[in-house]
Amino acid sequence: MNEFESGTTARETSDTVYEVVFTPVLERPEYQREPIHGKLLALREAMGEEDFNRYINSLLRITYNGRALWLITRSERNRTLIEGKYLPLIAKIFDVAAPRVFSQP
Repeated sequence: MNEFESGTTARETSDTVYEVVFTPVLERPEYQREPIHGKLLALREAMGEEDFNRYINSLLRITYNGRALWLITRSERNRTLIEGKYLPLIAKIFDVAAPRVFSQP
């Protein structure tokens, strides 16, 4: 593991603070199983690659059990844009009545 330089002084390092590299949703192992993987691919096709990467592939977490869908994003702005522009499409593709979008800064 690489050492992480803290901001306290120029050369201090910390053994307890480290950086975790963000992994896009479609590359995470927990989203490789069906039916969620196929639904994410269908959503990418419907939204377009650029918007999918910006709003869905950057999510912190997706919870889907076949009846309910929760999307957790890191910004309130993205939550508002997903709800305003894509919520009906997401509900249709995932076949859920009321998907929920949360922001967790």
